[in-house]
Amino acid sequence: MANFVNQYKAQLLVVAGLALASPAFAADLPAHKAPPAAPPAFTWTGLYVGMNAGYTFAASDPINLSSVNLLDNTLLNFGSASALGATGTVRARLDGFFFGGQLGYNWQFSDRFILGVEADIQGAGVRGGNGQLSVWPAGPGFASTSFKANRQLEYLGTARARLGYAVTPTIMAYVTGGFAYGGTNMSGAVSQALRPSALTTDTAKGDHYDILTGWTAGAGAEMALSRNLSAKLEYLYYDLGELWLGNPSLSHRDVLLGTTPLIDATYAHTRFAGHLVRAGLNYRFDASIPETGGSAATPLLASPGFASVERPKYEGWRWLVMPYVWVINMNGGMKLQNQQLATDASFIDALTRSASFPLAFMGRVETSNGPFFAYGDLAWARMRFAGSTLSLRSPLGDFAVAATTSGRLRMTVTVGEAGFGYELARFKLMSAPASFTAFDAYAGLRYVNMGLNLDGNINFAGNSALLGIQQIGTRSVVGTGALWWIDPVIGMRMRHSFAPGSQFEARADIGGFGAGSKFSWQFYGGYTYDFQFNGVNLTGLIGYRALGMNFSKWVDGRENGINAVMHGPVTGVGMKF
Repeated sequence: MANFVNQYKAQLLVVAGLALASPAFAADLPAHKAPPAAPPAFTWTGLYVGMNAGYTFAASDPINLSSVNLLDNTLLNFGSASALGATGTVRARLDGFFFGGQLGYNWQFSDRFILGVEADIQGAGVRGGNGQLSVWPAGPGFASTSFKANRQLEYLGTARARLGYAVTPTIMAYVTGGFAYGGTNMSGAVSQALRPSALTTDTAKGDHYDILTGWTAGAGAEMALSRNLSAKLEYLYYDLGELWLGNPSLSHRDVLLGTTPLIDATYAHTRFAGHLVRAGLNYRFDASIPETGGSAATPLLASPGFASVERPKYEGWRWLVMPYVWVINMNGGMKLQNQQLATDASFIDALTRSASFPLAFMGRVETSNGPFFAYGDLAWARMRFAGSTLSLRSPLGDFAVAATTSGRLRMTVTVGEAGFGYELARFKLMSAPASFTAFDAYAGLRYVNMGLNLDGNINFAGNSALLGIQQIGTRSVVGTGALWWIDPVIGMRMRHSFAPGSQFEARADIGGFGAGSKFSWQFYGGYTYDFQFNGVNLTGLIGYRALGMNFSKWVDGRENGINAVMHGPVTGVGMKF
């Protein structure tokens, strides 16, 4: 019996020891924890917006000048030497820095390949110019000529396709190419002295702006810095074609006799083509997101899934009242009573030359109910430009005309729009349930009224061998006119909502079709963000607007018209209710 009790006590001690030791043993055993959630799979697919900065340098740098002698009644026959002196080539490298933005969409359609489209625009401010001095003999004398020519790339934009290859999941190399356009300007001045001669000379000046179109191609690389942010380095070659500047005149006067015995017409042309190297940052939307309530992630697949979203129902009218400011840059040409003007001015130019502050104060009202919406928009501006360049031209084939002019243009612009539209479709990427994209169509009317007042002095000369006409003279031009028309307009609008109260909008329309103007177009892109202030629902806006117009009419046998683009940033704060 005693042995049994001793054995029982020993067993109890062993069990108690094991019980006391079990936490220590448990601490040494490996822990079995739930596996961590897998990070969302990275993809290049999605809408992105970004900014860029870089440097451009010209592949073709000369400005070529040539002169033709129109009239030579000088005793020493200076005409040939005068024209040869104003003929030559000026080196004008088109180099400079620029800054801009881009908008695009990528589709990663396999593990490695990415297809995309991208549009961008850069404010270039890139310019180049130079001068030259030449001396040409003329009998016992000579013609000493100095000329200077300048050119400027005011802005450059592209619309391109991209084909990329994912070297690693987060590094993409790509090639790209497509359409290029740019605002280009060229100006020149030629002055001359004839020896021995008592003739005095006026400086021939000319200035011409045009929107050139062409092509671009290049390559680049982009690296993801985070799920939504990426950096890129890109090279492009662009070719916009040639710009011509014609008919600034070089004339020599006899002050005593009041005649102009020698007149030349000068021409200049240059090619806008070059290389562009830039770096940029992109912010990508609609990236894949983790699944809520689970440990796995819902990646955006290589072939993205789109889900149709029901259009909003008719549940009452909603209103947006948006006063905003349009900072105007203007490029192009006008005609007032057959006199042609170049009206090329940036905001800074207009600020220093304008009779009033060069802003267009605008207001837009939009109301919507379900998929239906209606809108109204009004802009008004008053500006004045000095030193505009005028040039006279004749419809007769062999009638050569040269003109040296100076002028001042006062202009009042009113643009009013009204129309209605309908939401055609709304969809979302299945991996981004908080966002959606909608496409709208709209139609309406655009009213444009321009009041023009022109003062100018013109020195001109012309001759025609066919008609036996030779004319030399000086006259002042004082012109007042009003251009107004109403264009039918059709357009499309895209709205992308990143989240409630955060939206990007792009709209484009065309109009005129000969019913009002010959043709007009408009583009607007902007971002709005809703916020509250003292309980009031407000909306902030920042964007860019461009309006192009081509209109002409004849009054009493004289042509009045405009072919120009008004463009610039817009900003404002409005109310929603």
